[in-house]
Amino acid sequence: MNNPLLTAEFRQMARGFNFLLSSKGEANKALIILPPFADEMNKSRHIICKFIGLATRRGYSCYLMDHFGTGDSEGDLNDADLALWQADLVLLIEQLAAAGYKQVSFLAIRFGALQLFDLLNKNSIALPVEQVLLWQPFFELKKFWQQFFRIKIAEQMALGEKLSQQQLEQQLAEGDVVEIAGYPICQSFYSSTQAGDFQVPGCLTGGAAKLSWLEISQMAAPGANVQKQLNQLQQTSQVNFQLLGEAPFWNTTELADAEDLLRISAGLLEQNHV
Repeated sequence: MNNPLLTAEFRQMARGFNFLLSSKGEANKALIILPPFADEMNKSRHIICKFIGLATRRGYSCYLMDHFGTGDSEGDLNDADLALWQADLVLLIEQLAAAGYKQVSFLAIRFGALQLFDLLNKNSIALPVEQVLLWQPFFELKKFWQQFFRIKIAEQMALGEKLSQQQLEQQLAEGDVVEIAGYPICQSFYSSTQAGDFQVPGCLTGGAAKLSWLEISQMAAPGANVQKQLNQLQQTSQVNFQLLGEAPFWNTTELADAEDLLRISAGLLEQNHV
């Protein structure tokens, strides 16, 4: 971690004690970070901590919570589900409101974007949303699971065994726990994500909250899938979209920097006066 601005604690949440990193900004503005899933979080943590430092110096109090069953929080992943993670976030926002914050902003990364949309669609949270930053977001749950299952499929191919996503889904349906890159996935967690509401939340339509999407790509223009999703998003929301030519820090073999991503994101905080 090695960031003097950060405070670490174990905070009682809905089911147990969750590990929480936080920082205290001077302007009394709250920013909650919804991280990527599984190993993508491990490879992103250093980038997130750098961003917390930048945001804190701009007045933000930042909060990064390891979900129940992940990181240093209590519990096991096969005892968690998306509803529990959302309940913990709702509780955290209630705690921020009780501490005197008047609004909340979010940085949602990869799977965190899906989680944020579900959170805002299903819950009446205690603070109005001022700004949302999306880093390399998933908008479709199907694509998230396709990419995650592909890790297991590739592992088995390296052992000379054929495996399909359909077979993995069947194993889950039969009650098996499927371990993928060291993470136990069970049917209850998988099913809880299928019940999510990942449509664009109302607070992001019509300019109610400021929305920025930062996408990393080695291409000069957005790919077809990204452009399609952007077009759909722009039908209901005002979105500041920027394409950045940096390394995909969430899945590189070695830890990668993302200086442009950090610089532009910090600038958006100042520009929009969150």
